[in-house]
Amino acid sequence: MRRRLLGVLLAVALLGGCATVPTKGTVRNGERQGLAPDLGGVGVEAKPPRANVDDMSIVSGFLEAMSDSQAYDVARQYMTPEAAGQWKPESQTVVYDQNPESLTRKEGGIQLTAKKIATIGARGEWTPAASNEKADFFFQLKKVDGQLRVAKAPPGAYLGSNQVDLKLAPRDLYFFNQPRNLLVPDQVWLPQNLPSGQAATQLIQELLKGPTTRLGNGVVSIAPPGTEVQVSVPVDLGVATVALNDTAGSLRDQDRRLLAAQIVWTLNQLNLRAKITVGGAPLLPDEPEVLPFTNFSAYDPQASVGAMTKLYGLLAEKPQRIVGLDGSSNISAEPLNSGPLALYKARAFAVTLAGDAGAIVTADGHKVVYGKLEPADNAGKVTPIQVEGKTLTPSFDGQDNLWFLDRADSDHPRLRVRRDDGRLVSVATDFGKDTPVALRMAPDGVRALLVMHSAATRQNYVQTATVQTTDGGKQLMLREFRQLRLQLTNITDAAWDKQNIIVIGSGNAAPQAWLVSTDGSSLQLLPGSAPGFVPEHVASNTHKDTLPVIQDDAGRIHWLSKDLGWVSMDSDNSEATIIPTYPG
Repeated sequence: MRRRLLGVLLAVALLGGCATVPTKGTVRNGERQGLAPDLGGVGVEAKPPRANVDDMSIVSGFLEAMSDSQAYDVARQYMTPEAAGQWKPESQTVVYDQNPESLTRKEGGIQLTAKKIATIGARGEWTPAASNEKADFFFQLKKVDGQLRVAKAPPGAYLGSNQVDLKLAPRDLYFFNQPRNLLVPDQVWLPQNLPSGQAATQLIQELLKGPTTRLGNGVVSIAPPGTEVQVSVPVDLGVATVALNDTAGSLRDQDRRLLAAQIVWTLNQLNLRAKITVGGAPLLPDEPEVLPFTNFSAYDPQASVGAMTKLYGLLAEKPQRIVGLDGSSNISAEPLNSGPLALYKARAFAVTLAGDAGAIVTADGHKVVYGKLEPADNAGKVTPIQVEGKTLTPSFDGQDNLWFLDRADSDHPRLRVRRDDGRLVSVATDFGKDTPVALRMAPDGVRALLVMHSAATRQNYVQTATVQTTDGGKQLMLREFRQLRLQLTNITDAAWDKQNIIVIGSGNAAPQAWLVSTDGSSLQLLPGSAPGFVPEHVASNTHKDTLPVIQDDAGRIHWLSKDLGWVSMDSDNSEATIIPTYPG
């Protein structure tokens, strides 16, 4: 079969169809699909109030000072002593759409009214605001020694959307999934442009506090309660010395290694190596003093199994393996005729991360069938599971657990997981009146990605959720639903992609593929996407070398090559109607 190169689609070409949508950077103001205008003073060091300035200048200076967590003492100089004493800026940060009309004069003070973008909680969690939510606060002013001062402090701090990237940075805290074989990132927003020692100290202190509510008890922090950094974390020649108190000394050897993995991975995003001590002695006495990052690569949250880059699919209701994506041969589909799954007609297909087994939803919609892909001693053995109503495409995690959701078209969708040992476990969940459209599990088995259909708006949306436990760990529950609040319509699909999410939907033009951060804080076009075809579904996973595959509205499939060009199967070939899937 011939390969057809659709062309290298650079960001400049993309702007021709939708000039107001950036292809790199962030989009946080959904209505204008761009950043708020520069009002001046962005990124400038906060200065104390000048004498005899008017009300607008006082409030503007206060907002600028409070936007920088390192300038809270400066911000308090804009306030009355009583207000300054009561203000707790660390409690939350409200991100709002800053523009020249945000501030207006009212009797006794200045009114702030703007579109609310998000709230960043005390732990640094980004929570997108609802589409109609406002940042609304009245800054009451009084005179102190003849000078105007803010007499009423807002709950937390306020940050203009055009200052987010200048003041804050997303950082990952790393915890373990329940089997303790993969790390799980817990993203928080922390001040950036700190000296390396302060940044490292802040990260480790946040790590030792444990996971945020987003992950809750779905993950494990190896550090015993009460574990602290004895002193700040000094950095010398790229090496951060983490001196833990004696509390961590009670850990067994294996747990010491896991705690080291959490610390090493958390510091690695600052390009720092780690030296870890407990009570003055090395945490891992049998390993190098400066711990190599590669010693902990086995816990990679992206689960970098080589088989994850292999593409599979369904052709004429039969499982296939797609070959030729690496350019070694013509792109073609090879039927998996030797495995037990080939005995069934299928409407959906999923593959384990190791690429050795899979699961199908039978064409009649009555069963989910699990079995090996290739001949083996148990080649003829399959595990059928009865399902009811509409069943979504199943999803595997990195522990070979099979997650599947049936009754999706009913008032009570049912989520279950087939453990790698064959046990079938129910997962409690409540989607309200909305309908699940797609389910994708992350390799860690903790984070879930869902496409949902809203009963209220009749539109699809994207949300994440976390698998946690209740009833003393006896009951699994899908909870902590976080809608990404994307300014997209006509959303048809979403999938994990490396450290982000790919979403198919419409911005201000035809449907395209978008790259979205896991908390919904940023939105940009997937590099290389273009209106040469209309995307409808996406196949991807978290492996760093996986090439995203898009199925268009005519059923043809297209690969995003490493040079940002699109490669597709010939449109006149029957294999163009393959339903693609990657392991996961």
